[in-house]
Amino acid sequence: MCAAFSPEEDILFEKTGATVLKRLRKTRNPADLLSVLRSAHKDFERAFASAPSPAREAVACQAGCDACCHVPVGVQAHEVFIAAQHVQTHFSPVELDELIARAAAHRDAFDGRSNPERTALKKPCVLLREGNCSIYEARPEACRSHHSNNAAACRTNLQLEREDIDVYIPGLRGRMFAVMLAIDQAVVEAGFDGRAYDFGSALHEALTDSLCAVRWIQRQPAFPDSCREASEDDDGDSGLMQAEGYFQ
Repeated sequence: MCAAFSPEEDILFEKTGATVLKRLRKTRNPADLLSVLRSAHKDFERAFASAPSPAREAVACQAGCDACCHVPVGVQAHEVFIAAQHVQTHFSPVELDELIARAAAHRDAFDGRSNPERTALKKPCVLLREGNCSIYEARPEACRSHHSNNAAACRTNLQLEREDIDVYIPGLRGRMFAVMLAIDQAVVEAGFDGRAYDFGSALHEALTDSLCAVRWIQRQPAFPDSCREASEDDDGDSGLMQAEGYFQ
């Protein structure tokens, strides 16, 4: 699928995508669709566990290193709904109100800005709490896919607003992206919204408008254009194309 994938990663991509697509097509109860995709996130854990030992041992990420939580995150709609469902289940009413306020401020700050301008804001993810993700079990796929070999270098890259230092881990990064792209492509092939959205903006919409989920189930665009990722084109596949661009 991607020229940069190794043969093993290509098999992982094909196998993961075929399995997710089959399960989505077999699901008749709309309420079970997110469960299918939430279950598919376990493939990230399996892909990590089967990576070469040197790659796994090179991971420097740990609780409290949050540089990657200060850059814009592009997602598909299903990732937003999984996060919103987790929030609605685990957050108190006060915490939910506070999150909606943070997400609204995030959305206002990002509105009309390009991706470089959004990155320059260095705004923390609206779900970041004291350096830790407050929805770790339900975090987006891009977050699951990212691993660094140098936390200090991540902070330096954030300060410079560009990736001058390569922190990615050969033997692991490709596996994670194979899983992410496979899930996202399966969602698109099943007919669901494949547009790329800014996570914070779309999360605000999901938490304040219940019709978003209805539109998604009906295979319509879930969120308004104001929630879209700044670099997205109008071809509907730009989220996948952007992710593939990381390999170039």
